[in-house]
Amino acid sequence: MTEHSIPNEPKASPGRTLDSVMPIVAFVALNRFFGLAWGVAGATLWSIKAAVSRYRRGEAVGKYLPGLVIYLVARGLIGIITDSEAVYFGIGIGTKALIGAALIVTALAGNPFIERFLHQAIPFEQPTRDHPAYHRMAVRLTVGIGLWQFVTSAWDIWLFRQTSVDGYLLIRTLVGWPAAMIVTLVAFFYANRALKVVPGFTSIFDLLEEADEKR
Repeated sequence: MTEHSIPNEPKASPGRTLDSVMPIVAFVALNRFFGLAWGVAGATLWSIKAAVSRYRRGEAVGKYLPGLVIYLVARGLIGIITDSEAVYFGIGIGTKALIGAALIVTALAGNPFIERFLHQAIPFEQPTRDHPAYHRMAVRLTVGIGLWQFVTSAWDIWLFRQTSVDGYLLIRTLVGWPAAMIVTLVAFFYANRALKVVPGFTSIFDLLEEADEKR
């Protein structure tokens, strides 16, 4: 392999892109012309549709799908009942912060979330997963992702206070996607470097390429 690539990266598809964009489009359009309740309902229904589509594509929703749907419905109903943009978006921001706290707790407890699920995305061999370096890497990544949830939650709060709802959604999306990609790449290359001390380990890129060739 002469250059590094990420062969196992999910291929972009019109359906996946549409599912990412449409909840925002639905909220902005329906909220502007019909009011908050319609905007919340439209965004919630499309978000549920997107979650079901991910499940059908075999993506990492699986057993969490029922809980995700219940959360989306509950958040939508609370937003409609309270008729409050601050409450509706505040639930999402608060949930993100709670996820960050939960991730850090799993790392501090010695059972980092990343360690339990990373091998499902990257086919690490058992000797690699048993090595202390793998555990250290998983702990640091889990803490890092948890802290990232706090940083983005603080950013969301600041942005929500500084702009309109439409501006908040659009700016958060335009900034959030590239920022998340950069953080993902940094985490990816950190993990690859951290595991170089494991005997027999070559590269995460090699593992992904081999898994892709077996498909």
